[in-house]
Amino acid sequence: MTRPPPLRWGVLGAAWIAERAVLPAIRAEGGAIVALASRDRDRAQALARRFQVARVGDGYQDVLDVPGLDAVYIPLPNSLHARWTIAAAARGLHVLCEKPLADHPDAGRRMVEACAAAPVALAEAVMYRYHPRMEAVERCCRDGELGELRHVAAHFSFPLAPGPNIRWDARLGGGALLDVGGYAVGAARWLLGADPVRVAAVVRRQGSVDVQAAAVLDFATGATASVAVSFQAAEHQRLTVVGTRASLTVPRPFTAWVGEALPLELERDGATTLIPTPAADPYRAMVRAFTLAVRTGAPLRTPGADGVRTLEVLQACRDAAGGVGAG
Repeated sequence: MTRPPPLRWGVLGAAWIAERAVLPAIRAEGGAIVALASRDRDRAQALARRFQVARVGDGYQDVLDVPGLDAVYIPLPNSLHARWTIAAAARGLHVLCEKPLADHPDAGRRMVEACAAAPVALAEAVMYRYHPRMEAVERCCRDGELGELRHVAAHFSFPLAPGPNIRWDARLGGGALLDVGGYAVGAARWLLGADPVRVAAVVRRQGSVDVQAAAVLDFATGATASVAVSFQAAEHQRLTVVGTRASLTVPRPFTAWVGEALPLELERDGATTLIPTPAADPYRAMVRAFTLAVRTGAPLRTPGADGVRTLEVLQACRDAAGGVGAG
């Protein structure tokens, strides 16, 4: 059987996550990084040298205009995701877009519509969903190991230092809800297999952005979820699923790095059992799945439409807290 040619990628932006995680994953999965651009041309050129990228564009459109591209990876500030995803779709390019999908549900919907019309694939780069640990979590939730699911609790916080950072700029889609809230809300939606019908929330602000938020989500099934995110609390990640028979806790659920093989914690009748899970590179697994979707039409675990639904819940949290946050 003839092996399909590698995906030819363009990269819009030179963010830290691109350099450390996604571009190495693209290379490891046999992709060809053909062109990239950044607002900081010196940084773009340095990144191009490191990953042996032949073309550095003067702007993002230069990358989209390169002949023969298959896909683009977009690690731009949140407020730019919609503009450049829609521009990529107009060129017939598949899109892997960093999370959150956009800075507002309306922008996310425009992205999904543009990619569907093209038609091209649109995936939100929610890398943790591709980790084998999360496949094990899903199996426990679906096979009855926990009984009927009653509650999901998700927490993601870290102290964000003051100073220049797009997370501190509401105009660029900053704030804790958009930066890490999508992990927590997305996990609850995914594991409970539904969208909440009611939301109650408290949101704290600093300057132009939300810096801490806590919300309770109510589902039509009778299940609930609690999510908490913060730029002001110690670094902490935890995901717990509670069923009628047992509970399952996932340590460091959202950013487990290459080489980390943290066990799941199954608690039943007061006794805790550790369930081993393998180490893996979730970014490489994500790129592999995206490539398969582009080449074969295989379904995506994190399609754009799912990202929109998470954005809708995040917006509902803002609304429930009195419209706090970007609108």
